[in-house]
Formats: sequence, C-alpha cells, structure tokens
Amino acid sequence: AIEKLTCNDASVSVAKETSTALGMGFRCGFLGLLHMDVFHQRLEQEYGTQVISTIPTVPYTFEYSDGTKLQVQNPAALPSTPKYRVTASWEPTVIATIILPSEYVGAVINLCSDRRGQQLEYTFIDPQRVFLKYQLPLREIVVDFYDELK
Repeated sequence: AIEKLTCNDASVSVAKETSTALGMGFRCGFLGLLHMDVFHQRLEQEYGTQVISTIPTVPYTFEYSDGTKLQVQNPAALPSTPKYRVTASWEPTVIATIILPSEYVGAVINLCSDRRGQQLEYTFIDPQRVFLKYQLPLREIVVDFYDELK
C-alpha cells in the first residue's frame, strides 16, 4: 500500500525500520504534519491498512574519540562501545524567520525561548509588524511549533 501511494507522491521518503517495541515497520518522511495526516488517511481509507504513527524524530550525529562520526535516528541504535567514547554530538537546527503583529512579540519570543531558540534578529518593519529570526533545534519545531505559533 505504501509503495502504491508513494508512486503518486514522490515527496514522501520511505525506509524500512525495526523497533524493539513495535517490530517491523517503515520510517516515512513528509512535508509536514498535514501531509502526514493525508497520507495516513489514504492508507486507512483506500487500502484498509491500520497505521501506528509515532512522533517525528530527527537525526543526531555523534563523534567518537577515534574521530569516527555516526548519524543516528534512534537512540537505541547508538552503539555503546567501551573502546571509544562520544566526544561530541550535534543536532540539526533551522533558521526560522517570523513576521508577526507587534502585539504578539512577547508571546512568540517566549515560545521560541521555551523551544531552546537563539534569537538572531529582532527588527520592527513598521509600528505594527516585527521581523524575528531564530535558530531553533529541528526537534523542537517538527511536531507542534506551527500550531503553537498560530
């Protein structure tokens, strides 16, 4: 069913995944939560497939003391090796630009700060509108940031 739907929607990425809790499945990438919801509904309605969705995840990169780097989607996949220790880790970030009415500046700054955002720019476009630029961890915005921002 997934293969048939992805033939019509090239923007969906699919990879086989195994979970200790859920067993065999697929890791799918979408253009957003609405895109995911539509795909999910089509699987159920057109193919009668029961779908179990988990929250979106993002890849982290780890560097070991021997200099090797490993990108991990799932923390369970991070190998524990006594020979080498993790010396550095990176998480993906985004640069978000937000234009908003000036009366909402405080609430949006609080939202971005609560999501571990770093303010890069704060400019009044005119007395009624503000331009904000933040660097935010992708993990903090991938699930419900837009819903909270609205």
